[in-house]
Amino acid sequence: MAGFGISGSGKKSGFSKQRWLLSAITGLSLPLLLLLTGCSEFRYYQQAWQGQWQLINHREPVAELVDNEQTPLVLKRQLQLAQQLTSFAKNNLKLPVNGNFQTYTDTQRPFVVWNVFAAPSFSTQPYQWCYPWLGCLSYRGYFSEQAAQQEAKQLDTEGYDTYVAGIKAYSTLGLFDDPLLNTFIYYPELELANLIFHELTHRWLYVKDDVDFNESLATTMAIVGVERWFMDRQPQAVDRLRQRYRFDLEFSRWLLKYRDQLEQLYQQPLSASVMTNKKQQLLAKLKADYQQKRQQQWHNQPYYDHWISSQLNNAKLATVATYYRWVPALLSLYEQHQRDLGAFMSACQQLAQQSYQQRQNKLLALAPSASSSNNPIE
Repeated sequence: MAGFGISGSGKKSGFSKQRWLLSAITGLSLPLLLLLTGCSEFRYYQQAWQGQWQLINHREPVAELVDNEQTPLVLKRQLQLAQQLTSFAKNNLKLPVNGNFQTYTDTQRPFVVWNVFAAPSFSTQPYQWCYPWLGCLSYRGYFSEQAAQQEAKQLDTEGYDTYVAGIKAYSTLGLFDDPLLNTFIYYPELELANLIFHELTHRWLYVKDDVDFNESLATTMAIVGVERWFMDRQPQAVDRLRQRYRFDLEFSRWLLKYRDQLEQLYQQPLSASVMTNKKQQLLAKLKADYQQKRQQQWHNQPYYDHWISSQLNNAKLATVATYYRWVPALLSLYEQHQRDLGAFMSACQQLAQQSYQQRQNKLLALAPSASSSNNPIE
């Protein structure tokens, strides 16, 4: 099918190069990391390299799978759709597809990685892990759920609240050609388009030590991309996207109010036992408020039922707003450039080159106008 871009034999050559690259990185980096870090850190990076190696080593070219009569029809259709989406991302959104999503890996599990989040018992400020090349992030990813749970258990013993979340996809930021995965390939068209555009945005632009900007930008580009993808195909899908975005933003803002209340509580001069009791009361109030909203204005919005019903703590609440914090500001910036995608992307690159504080100030200045009637999600 047109749009695949790379033949099977050519992709195998690419496989060999990337396998060699991963072996070289492993050979050079792991001994160095052993010298610079403790044993636990070394084991973490070792599992990361091994997990990435397994993804690369088990890739199959999409073109070959589509041509193979043994490939299940549903999978074949989804792979073809994914190729159409990546072609659209390259030609219409100007995102750097290159070799991304031209292969497929079946991980034989429901999630590709499990992320560990942590926060102090009396703070919603997330624990930070710092990595070579990437900078500091508010999570640590594991290719094994058991390993992630072990990390969370260790942090529990140190007095932190923890949260482990299964992750369907991630980007290597251009270090490797990321494959399509069984963890998300069967998504409906709307969700698959959203995920592919989101992950390719990370490959295009990534700012070290600014998770909120990176995720908000990827979310914004996905919103813009999905709207453009569906506008001529299924206009009603654009309405569904807008409705879902509005709800996600409303939910995030509602949840942030409780997170702020918790942070105010933690500033009070209370004993640990009294603080813990008040914390649990406030979390119980949050759950009760959610149930009331579900019965009223959110009765058709079940997306966060499991998230709310399972254990709530500071670590979980610390993840709120990362994906949506700057979306209104970035959509406002998109409108300021008359929805000219090229001009918008250039403006985002300029933001990325500014200092953290300069970027924050610019986005804060844009945020108030993001709820205007010109917002493309309104």
